[in-house]
Amino acid sequence: MADFRREYLDARRTEALTILDLGSQDFNGSYRAVLANPRWRYVGVDLTPGPNVDLVLQDAYHWRELKSGSADVLVSGQTFEHTEFFWETMSEIARVLKPGGLCCIIAPSCGPQHRYPRDCWRIFPDGFAAVARHAHLEALETQTQWEDLPEYDDENNKWHDSLLIARKPKLPVRLRLQLAFFSWLKRRFQPAPGPADTIVEVFPMLGGELREADSLYLRFAPNEWRNVSFRLPKGAAGAPLRIDFISPFPVVDVGRIRLKVAGNTCYDAAADGHFGGITLGGDAVRVPNRKFLRVKITGIDPQLRLPMVMVPPGEELEVQLRLRAHAPHRLEPDSK
Repeated sequence: MADFRREYLDARRTEALTILDLGSQDFNGSYRAVLANPRWRYVGVDLTPGPNVDLVLQDAYHWRELKSGSADVLVSGQTFEHTEFFWETMSEIARVLKPGGLCCIIAPSCGPQHRYPRDCWRIFPDGFAAVARHAHLEALETQTQWEDLPEYDDENNKWHDSLLIARKPKLPVRLRLQLAFFSWLKRRFQPAPGPADTIVEVFPMLGGELREADSLYLRFAPNEWRNVSFRLPKGAAGAPLRIDFISPFPVVDVGRIRLKVAGNTCYDAAADGHFGGITLGGDAVRVPNRKFLRVKITGIDPQLRLPMVMVPPGEELEVQLRLRAHAPHRLEPDSK
């Protein structure tokens, strides 16, 4: 991103530019400092509130909070791989850019799965060129880091990032009007993709560690109570289990957590004030409720931790869950 600024923006340092950073939430750093300039207005844009987020979008593919032709520059790093329908995102990028506006998109071409909350894509130069053409943008540069670079550490080298720099052309008036009209029709009559399923992920402790590589996960549909169960690998004995949720919904209700060994129940979270001694951490906040454990999700890493459960050596541990994910306005406060 520093190279993009130097090559495309430094010559415009005296202009009053509006720069949007899509997927701006700061987990391991942000582009705010890279794009700092007293004459430039940097706006961090994301789907969830958090550090370095100035504007929260209510819909991933219909950005009603951003006017057409309102941005001079849009940047996005390590976001497209997590976007289910990134070509829809590219169309919105084209819409909000001014004629002559620039976008710089960075996404990995390889690397391990890393869900935030999903990990859908790896992109090559031809893919970036195609999605730019789909959005009627002019691709200025498309490239991929095909080999490890000595100046990068192992963490950065494992992704072999791809880059797209594109410009919104100054189209003839008639074509601009046609595109604007079809964009309006699409936004008006084509419904956005429905909400995705919620993922519940269970981390057993193996060898004294909780590792993502050992985790098990299942998906469940929203708005109704769902029963899901896991059989954990042998050796998950004496394990303080951790349960995470990856959800497009802000609330997950937990009606039951039961652990069974050889068909016998060894732990059953009771619907009391403490719900079986479960503790919440990360981006999970307990919401008072008389009938079940209600979890408000405030970020991408909500965690539930269960008390220590002793499992005889060589036995499998079964985890049974009753869950419901939803937006809070859809349900009565204590319905079950």
